[in-house]
Amino acid sequence: MNDRLLYAVAGLLHDIGKFGQRADVGFYSSEELSQQSKSIAENICNKAQSGYYTHQHVIWTNNFLEKFKSFFQQAHLYGSGENNMFNLAAYHHRPITKEQAIITLADHWSSGMDRNTPMIAEKVEKAGKDKFRSTPMVSVYNELQTQQNKDGLGVAQYGYNINKLSIGETILPQKITTLNIRENYSRLYTDFENSFAQIKCVTQNSAIESIYHVLKLYTSNIPASTIDYPNSSLFEHMKITGAFADCIAEYGNEQPDALIYQKGGRLTIKSGHYPAMLVCGDISGIQSFIYSISNKSAMKGLKGRSFYVQILAEALSKELLLKTGSSIINTVYAAGGKFYVLLPNTTKINEALQSFNIATQKELWKEHKGKISLNIGKVIFRMETVSGILKAVTIDAEKDYEVGELWKLVGEKTSEAKKTRFDGIIESEFNQLFNPFGEGGEITTCAVTGEELKSNEMVDLDADDIEQGDSTNIVSKSVATQIKIGKALYGAEYLVKYKLDKKDGFKIPGGGNWDILHINDHFHSVESVIKLNHNANDVHLNTAAQIEHTAGIGFKFYGGVQMASAKGKILTLEQLCYNEVDNTTDKLGVLRMDVDSLGQLFMRGFKKETASFSKLATMSASLDQFFSGYVNTILLQPQYAANINIVYSGGDDLFAVGRWDKLINFGIEIRQKFKEFVCNRNDITLSAGLAIVGAKFPIAKAAQLAEDAEKKAKDYKYVNKEKDAINLFGISLNWQEEMPFVLDCKNDLIDWLEREYISKGLLMKMFDFYTLYKNKKPDWRWQSTYTLSRYKKIAKSNESKESIEQIQNLLFTGNYKNQFAAISFDAFIVACRWAELIHQK
Repeated sequence: MNDRLLYAVAGLLHDIGKFGQRADVGFYSSEELSQQSKSIAENICNKAQSGYYTHQHVIWTNNFLEKFKSFFQQAHLYGSGENNMFNLAAYHHRPITKEQAIITLADHWSSGMDRNTPMIAEKVEKAGKDKFRSTPMVSVYNELQTQQNKDGLGVAQYGYNINKLSIGETILPQKITTLNIRENYSRLYTDFENSFAQIKCVTQNSAIESIYHVLKLYTSNIPASTIDYPNSSLFEHMKITGAFADCIAEYGNEQPDALIYQKGGRLTIKSGHYPAMLVCGDISGIQSFIYSISNKSAMKGLKGRSFYVQILAEALSKELLLKTGSSIINTVYAAGGKFYVLLPNTTKINEALQSFNIATQKELWKEHKGKISLNIGKVIFRMETVSGILKAVTIDAEKDYEVGELWKLVGEKTSEAKKTRFDGIIESEFNQLFNPFGEGGEITTCAVTGEELKSNEMVDLDADDIEQGDSTNIVSKSVATQIKIGKALYGAEYLVKYKLDKKDGFKIPGGGNWDILHINDHFHSVESVIKLNHNANDVHLNTAAQIEHTAGIGFKFYGGVQMASAKGKILTLEQLCYNEVDNTTDKLGVLRMDVDSLGQLFMRGFKKETASFSKLATMSASLDQFFSGYVNTILLQPQYAANINIVYSGGDDLFAVGRWDKLINFGIEIRQKFKEFVCNRNDITLSAGLAIVGAKFPIAKAAQLAEDAEKKAKDYKYVNKEKDAINLFGISLNWQEEMPFVLDCKNDLIDWLEREYISKGLLMKMFDFYTLYKNKKPDWRWQSTYTLSRYKKIAKSNESKESIEQIQNLLFTGNYKNQFAAISFDAFIVACRWAELIHQK
């Protein structure tokens, strides 16, 4: 167990043969399998009682590895002897050494089941020898249980075609009965091997990063298993297996007696030993950091700051993996200002984790003076079958947790770490922490944040980077960098990490040197080249020849790469609000959205007997794919592209700005598409808050108003249903029950106003009555009765009378057009306000 990276790679590739097998014909008829691969089937496959080879995919795993043997050797990922990387991967169903059995155990920990039992072999045979080629990957949202629905959808109704990872419409699951799976495997596998053949990396970490992303691109929509619960992604399963293999192997190096190997290939962990730790890194201070700016360069500044924070979490995750001798395979999840990694629980790695934490806090303090900090929590555990269910047993008093509960536990540990986040810098930065700072009086301040600046901290903004004519253009170096990032993101193609300091790039405190590029001819002295994908129809990696062979290649989804622009320049907040109908500036909308009760979905979403690390990773990845990727597909539609910019979208939430009316429709469409994404379920929801302000209103305050609105939406209860709401014009409405009425009524009111069936004066009277209603004054009833009767009496047409009768009926019975029942005054007034704003234009 000398080279730990070989175990991670063996775990990452152990099931790649499932892809090849499903793209091929049967074992005996295959022309793709080499003679060498066929000859070892007896040694690496299990057998059913009938003599039929089960788990035949390992033959194709071996075949794939042998096909690219020269690449793995050049990248120093082959190893030597009986436990070379190929044997570690191919023998995981019939291991003949302790080392090979590590992959077997890691596979069990990842999938949540022991795939080597006779029962599984029997299931494989009974399921039919060809079923695995036509079974689609089922959406995880079929199975998820909620407080409202303990059985999910009951049966697998929605799934995905066998396609490359996408951010287009294929992200939305389809009815399984409409899918045609078999014919896609062969084509996709050919594309996969062609992409794999283009990897030219010769160093271990760069090769691993490239392998990782090629696998992610081609195996994310392939089921890990077609026998039991095919809703775990093959990629996520292989990734987690690789991470666990690394944890077990490295722990075994330090504690060789902890791994008990029995003949027959079974490996167990001795009682009292805990090989793995789940580590969470959480960037705190994100909200106040992003929004504590003035309107100067606001669009670029907001975009740059949000991207900076997002990359900060991912860059620190990479740096932690590097410091602990790990690889990208150990990453469980990194998005939304957080990262989760699985690391071996060894003395050396715990010390490296502690050193990394202290060093990073110092770097962040040096750059941000406590406004942003990294909080790290960890849970040390092993996986163990308890009462027939695979659980995580922690070092804390041998307590066991369901897999999802482990996420909550590490989250709690991370929150606790916030209390001690400055411990590592108290001694060196005592004066700045506890004594007054700043000079006051006549001193230059940053035009964006208002912070006092010393002479060596000042940067004079270029004229192109100024949005409003303030008295000074002086900003801090960090703000100038963030504006530069926001500007560079316009149409950006690549995110590049450099080995050394790059003059034109930017530094991530504790996370290395980075830059954002639009062309691919400047890739020199780089560690990795990440393609920023926003094209729904063509998600890909870049394997251009000019990338050095020491650089890893990858890809990343980023919400809002394409920003509203004119003549090659990013639109200002005021320009976003332009109304082409009457050539005026409209109001600005600020939208916040995120998934409801996500923590509960992770903790309790999967049934105890079916929960697994792979499924949780699959769900995390799918949510980020929706928010980081698919929202671009919605945004780039003509009705939104010119008037809306996404400030941030990733993980499970979104923040966007734009012309208020366009932004409302944008939020409605996101909600509708999210519902389709979660298999049209009404019990897996998201909530939103939208603030509408003047175009020159301070953006920091507008962002706070939108956050407050979102909180009100999440606190909203409609009948017996909580959350699942939008707060609009200060009023919360249930998406499912109330918003359809608001949309319909708003359209009617606009039509009636335009046709002069009702007057603007009548509409304004509704606001007066609503004020009385909210103040609990019963006068609103008789006043509205009198007013509406008077308007009806002087109506000039039957259509006008009918319109007023509709309003009367709505106010006093809650019914509208015999289509909506029990409608509240609150919902009606939202429709009135919306119609009134549109009618103004």
